[in-house]
Amino acid sequence: MPENTSATPSPLIDAVSEITGALVDGHTDIGAVLYRITEISADLLSAAAAGIMIVDPRGGLAVVAASDERARLVELLQSQSESGPCADAIRTSEVIAVPDLATGDADRWPEFRTVATEIGYRAILAVPMILDRHTVGGLNILFTEPTTFDPEQHRRAGVLADLAVLELTQERGEHRAGRLSERTLALLNDRVHVGQATGIVAGTLDITPGQARAMIDDHARLAGVPLRALVRSITDGAIHPTELRGAETPAQGAD
Repeated sequence: MPENTSATPSPLIDAVSEITGALVDGHTDIGAVLYRITEISADLLSAAAAGIMIVDPRGGLAVVAASDERARLVELLQSQSESGPCADAIRTSEVIAVPDLATGDADRWPEFRTVATEIGYRAILAVPMILDRHTVGGLNILFTEPTTFDPEQHRRAGVLADLAVLELTQERGEHRAGRLSERTLALLNDRVHVGQATGIVAGTLDITPGQARAMIDDHARLAGVPLRALVRSITDGAIHPTELRGAETPAQGAD
């Protein structure tokens, strides 16, 4: 009999398949897809966490996704101060690799270095998200140990950054820039509702924001409800936090 020479599926191929499947699914929220990209980024690069920042059409930078609350804090610091590896990657359109935050130029991003290391991060790989030769955001991948980045990690991070751009646009030709601006503003508006819903769930159920956000995401996925519709129902009072799946037994120890 002929030998079975089928290769073991590549984790990168599996990730691309999952994300592209979400891209063509008109019922999947953009915020949910970007959040999943941060989770996959951390897994594929053996990192602790990841986050995505985008250029706000109204000015400045905005955080649109983070794999956990620690990563969100780091991203918020960069977006508010416009200083840090990911902010630099967006500004210069170049990959910024920091193998060890505890060494190197201490005068570069001093506040960011202090906060990031206190939280527990030691290395960062920041990749620009580019559309039509313009940088529209950045994928920030965070490690808790000093890390020497190899070409394969750069390649994987680049692929994931490109997928994030595709999710933000989903348009071809001359209308892509306008579509990006439109979807970016809609996404930022959705983030406000997600934050409000997370606060309501956390306060009502006496759990952490990280646990609350995970519960909201899980409910949307398991119930087949768009995240945008779910969080608006929570903030409007149409759905009570105790009605969410898993509300009786929230995950313990979540970030």
